Amino acid sequence: MVQISMILDKLLTALAASNNVFEKHMKIVKVAFGALAAILCLLTGALLLQRYIEKNADVTHSESETVQTSLRMAGGAPSIPVEDIFLPDEPDYLPEVILEREPHTWDAEDTREYWTNPLENEQINWRETITNVVDGIMSKVP
Repeated sequence: MVQISMILDKLLTALAASNNVFEKHMKIVKVAFGALAAILCLLTGALLLQRYIEKNADVTHSESETVQTSLRMAGGAPSIPVEDIFLPDEPDYLPEVILEREPHTWDAEDTREYWTNPLENEQINWRETITNVVDGIMSKVP
């Protein structure tokens, strides 16, 4: 008898301990089930919204087909002027196009007009002059 009583006491103690553990994790279980229910509600709503959109798209598509059919049956679909569809004809003449240029070699006489020898006039500060020109060009760029 004593053994049965000890076994029953141990079982009741184990059962009470497991019940205590279950109560500790009950909040986590409730939050998990709540999150699962919210996800299922969102998925169901998305599915219903998708079906509604597809149904309305089919109605709109059938309405446009009905309008097109009624225009054909009426005998005259709206016509578009040819000028709006096609470009006008090109002119009869084409300007002269130079496909190749003859190579030109520059000699000293050709470059004299554009060349300034930087060593002839040491009074000019070439670095400052070039910097000013580049700054002027860059200030005009947006």
